[in-house]
Amino acid sequence: MANTPGTLVHKEHHEMRIEIRDNGELRSLYFADGQLQSRINLSRPWDLALAYTRYMAAALLLVPEPRRITMIGLGAGALAQFFLHHFPQCRLTCVEPSRRVVALARAFFRLPESERLEIFSGDGRDFVEKAAGVYDLVLIDAFDDTGMAPSIYDETFLGNCTALLGEDGVAVCNLWSGNRPRLRQIENVLADSFTTVWYLPVPERGNIVAWATGQESPWERLPHKRKRLALLAQRYGIDFPAVVATARSNNLSLAQRLLLLLR
Repeated sequence: MANTPGTLVHKEHHEMRIEIRDNGELRSLYFADGQLQSRINLSRPWDLALAYTRYMAAALLLVPEPRRITMIGLGAGALAQFFLHHFPQCRLTCVEPSRRVVALARAFFRLPESERLEIFSGDGRDFVEKAAGVYDLVLIDAFDDTGMAPSIYDETFLGNCTALLGEDGVAVCNLWSGNRPRLRQIENVLADSFTTVWYLPVPERGNIVAWATGQESPWERLPHKRKRLALLAQRYGIDFPAVVATARSNNLSLAQRLLLLLR
């Protein structure tokens, strides 16, 4: 049911074709050619309805109490609502190039007005070049109607992102596996820009979420006790045991996995 388009709520053509559809309690934002961009649960808009957003938010395993977050790409605001709800001490800065997308997030996806949420209508590239301050999380989810935004993920952009992160900060990127040449280019740039990059393929999706840090061995910060992961899963609605299993199997050597078990 959740994967069918549902009932049309709103349709327009502003810079690109946009559709908003309801399927039960789920409301979805689509761009041209039916590309699903965002989804919320109307009863619980802070829940993360799409798997890739849960894998992005799962970087909380490395940054458990974020206080300053910047987001490049707002969409319908699902991730923004998640962090605003669960972390009343945090402040979010969101960058979205389309003022219309911001207006739709407010009108149709219950994105709240909040003194803790600042939205810049502009280009993410310009923002990271000029931004000041230190952030715990930099979340990059920059797509347009053709795929991964071409102005994002080059050496200059990601170099500026590293400058925004605190010592334990993490940059989280939503990538798309369907464009293999572009994905390889981005992987090379991430490797040059950060000390450690983890790749987490989202199960049964084309998304690959990357966690990038300036630390040599961030995996030592990864919780591994089943009880702890279960408590986090209950609190945030994210299958942290599955995320940890994906992180380990795709990024850690056998020796590293054994060391985690012995801790």
